[in-house]
Amino acid sequence: MAIKLKRVLKITMLTFFAVLVIVTVAFVAFLQLDSFGKDPSGARLERIKKSPNYVNGSFVNQVETPVMAPDINYFDLMLGYFKKVENKEPNFTIPSIKTDLKVPPSARPTITYFGHSAYMLQIDGKNILMDPVLSERISPVQWAGAKNYAGTHVFEVKDLPEIDFIFLSHDHYDHMDYETLKQFAGKPTKFVVPLGVGAHLEHWGISPSNITELDWWEETNAVPGIKVTATPARHFSGRSLTRGKSLWASYVLQTPQYKFFLGGDSGYEKHFAAIGEKFGPFDLAVLECGQYNEMWPYIHMMPEQTAQAGIDLGAKVIWPVHWGKFTLAFHAWNDSPKRITKAADELRLKLTTPIIGEQIIIGTTYPNRNWWEVPEGK
Repeated sequence: MAIKLKRVLKITMLTFFAVLVIVTVAFVAFLQLDSFGKDPSGARLERIKKSPNYVNGSFVNQVETPVMAPDINYFDLMLGYFKKVENKEPNFTIPSIKTDLKVPPSARPTITYFGHSAYMLQIDGKNILMDPVLSERISPVQWAGAKNYAGTHVFEVKDLPEIDFIFLSHDHYDHMDYETLKQFAGKPTKFVVPLGVGAHLEHWGISPSNITELDWWEETNAVPGIKVTATPARHFSGRSLTRGKSLWASYVLQTPQYKFFLGGDSGYEKHFAAIGEKFGPFDLAVLECGQYNEMWPYIHMMPEQTAQAGIDLGAKVIWPVHWGKFTLAFHAWNDSPKRITKAADELRLKLTTPIIGEQIIIGTTYPNRNWWEVPEGK
């Protein structure tokens, strides 16, 4: 009996270790997928080390910014994903317009929305993409991860005109999409990105000569006729197990006639007022307004804070993005526009809320209808 028990235990232990080895090997192999990108090294890392925003091997925010609130732990976070949230995803097909993007736009700056935080700015004959995510999922793989809502997968790279520039705010999957960006390998498209993000792009086949990397407050003349400045944001970065190896940023674009603030992800802080004082007022400020929660109050803004950030920037019009295509938080999918509309009314702040494919034309056209309201009968 004892011999038999020992044999069973031995087989059980061997099976356990065999499974552990298989899982470990599979996990390590998974992390080698190209979509995870690559951490900075060599000359790029040496430049990063000279940044005042790089401390002890990681980029840091201007103020202390924990990813979670002090009284929250990862167990609380996991529980949040299992709690039922009413209207967490839309129960109807999101409206959109399949605009022909290869038709020359208005002579005025024109912006076409692709959902979440992705859009194209056409100005002075240049086509500029911001945080283009044209895949169905925001994930290292396209067979798992957050999937876009019905009706939101409208445009693909083949639908775009020739793209001159791509701006990236940081390296998270919902802003830096491997499946989209790899299609620009070998093309003349130039990239403007925060420090360190170029390592991912080079790993994906983008020529180093087409990449401009910026620290906060650095300027570049990479875009002819447009002064571009990378400005601070309050967030973090990372595509795998490590964080802070590359920087996160927002951008100020200035021409003789117009000023734009292109925000990435950011919690609310004094940097908005500092940017507004230095560069404002802005003809348009694009600001995140979604995927927030009181469990992570420092890395994303509540809608009321987004409205206040627009005031701080001195924006004539604000465009709240980062909602309406994917569910990444625990709030109702259309909570964002409802709350910021109320806040903007109270602050007498002008909003624009285009549907996917709809265009903003600076100075003339600012779509703003409540398309997020649930249709009757749904």
